[in-house]
Amino acid sequence: MNMQKKGWTALALTTAAVLALGACGNSGGDGGQAAETPKTSEQPSDGGQAAKPAGVPEGPLGKYDPPIEVTTVRFVNASFKYDEGKSIDDNIWTDIFTNEYGINVKNMWTVDESQYRQKLNISIASGDIPDFMLVNKEELMRLRESDQLEDLSGVLDAYGSDYLKELLDQDKGAALRAATFDGKLVGIPQMQVNGGVSTGEMIYLRHDWLTKLNLPEPKTIDDVAKIAEAFAKNDPDGNGVADTYGLGMNKDLFQTHGTVKGFLNGFGAYPDMWLKGSDGKLVYGSIQQEAKTALQKLSEMYASGVIDREFAVKDWNKVAEDIAANRLGLAYGTVSDGGHIHRANRDNNPNAEWKVYPIASLDGSPVHPQLADTANNFYVVKKGAKHPEAMIKLANIYLEHYYLTNYAPDPNPFISRDGGIFPGKYHPTVIDPLNVNLDAFRLVQEALASGDGSQLGFPANVHFDRLTKYAAGDQEMWFSNMVFGAEGSYSVIDYYDKNKLGVYSEFQGAATPTMTEKLSSLKKFQDETFTKIIMGQAPIDEFDKFVEEWKKLGGDKITEEVNAGL
Repeated sequence: MNMQKKGWTALALTTAAVLALGACGNSGGDGGQAAETPKTSEQPSDGGQAAKPAGVPEGPLGKYDPPIEVTTVRFVNASFKYDEGKSIDDNIWTDIFTNEYGINVKNMWTVDESQYRQKLNISIASGDIPDFMLVNKEELMRLRESDQLEDLSGVLDAYGSDYLKELLDQDKGAALRAATFDGKLVGIPQMQVNGGVSTGEMIYLRHDWLTKLNLPEPKTIDDVAKIAEAFAKNDPDGNGVADTYGLGMNKDLFQTHGTVKGFLNGFGAYPDMWLKGSDGKLVYGSIQQEAKTALQKLSEMYASGVIDREFAVKDWNKVAEDIAANRLGLAYGTVSDGGHIHRANRDNNPNAEWKVYPIASLDGSPVHPQLADTANNFYVVKKGAKHPEAMIKLANIYLEHYYLTNYAPDPNPFISRDGGIFPGKYHPTVIDPLNVNLDAFRLVQEALASGDGSQLGFPANVHFDRLTKYAAGDQEMWFSNMVFGAEGSYSVIDYYDKNKLGVYSEFQGAATPTMTEKLSSLKKFQDETFTKIIMGQAPIDEFDKFVEEWKKLGGDKITEEVNAGL
């Protein structure tokens, strides 16, 4: 592949599906050297090395004639709006699949994103699964143990495009190994944009409120607590009504905007991930004493009225509504949030000023943010599916049209230039380069500093254009500045990356047997206990009882299995 072309076309990915920033760029960052292709053909395989089925077109992008039908299941985000006349069943991608490649994709069912896991597990339990689908590590293990998955080793080798194989080796094959058992590859990792260091959390802050109340910028946990208290009690919006909250939180604790993951990271606590202990063995971050200390601080803040009394029944959408309505000016979130969550507030209140900051620590020293695994989800194929290669071909099609096709000078049909919804979300198999947006940020900043964006390829030139318009006074481009501006959210990710800050889970393998059976119930037990402690419904010493029970209920066995696999 031409790596320079790949670098510019990789810019096409947005910072998040909901955002559709039209985003972003990748300079290649590898000195022009292509990544090594995974040697999947060298893995032993039973079904994976079988002869090609009759009627399967040659090559990664060959067209089926006559057309074939494959089934899948999907989730949709409640906030996602389709183009007029389009739906998840009928859109730009389904037209491409049918007309150019002879593949008809049928959705057996679709549900809201919040209901996907429950619906999927019902399907798995009943054995009523589609030809291919997206599963997490636990579901992958259950399907594998019940012998419901096709071996994809030879299938990927025979039908995967060079670019697909390259992307699957971005983490040196770690995610592929997590889906390989006894030499059989049973899942294709869903590599995602904004992976790696870009998953680190940050602080979003109403800077105009901070200035009005004469408060320091957040460098320590105490700073964060003082800002939160002032935002809750000192009428930062100046309307004379006690209608603002201090620290934004949502009921899921460690997900999306209003998470407390970054807050805990500031204490050296890392929930829901495996860390290396002093003896070299792996321990679970949620049960360490640092988590207890962080929970105690949150409990104190809740008791003093700094945190919304009803956070335990509000999801992240409610937190976003509070931000939009000028009720909240401080919360932890991820790199993409400013482009849609805080944009809504800016639309309602043009005088609102937001800034982002790295996670604060107890003593003001740099914090290592908690980073997500390179792949937590996998595309799998039902054992015995007539066309197991179709899922691989669909992934090739996504990459070919979304990244590798040069649409210039015509507008790229998969990119929104105005920050609206983009059609990439329609595709059933999305596998992306990691950290392309961080590279985009750096390219655009260099161009802005020189004042010359003429050498930027599409769509990096779109970002340059947006930020240039914002600098000239176009407030409609505020959302782009919030993410890709010199002090936008990617400046924080850039800081993390350049200072080598970040912590990955020390366990990257597939779910262990006991993990598959009990981790979800342990997670529910954990979050319920943490919520009770924060709300003062349980004393802080309840944490120690939780740790004891967690171990008895399967945690010790999971820990044993995790360490046995080292």
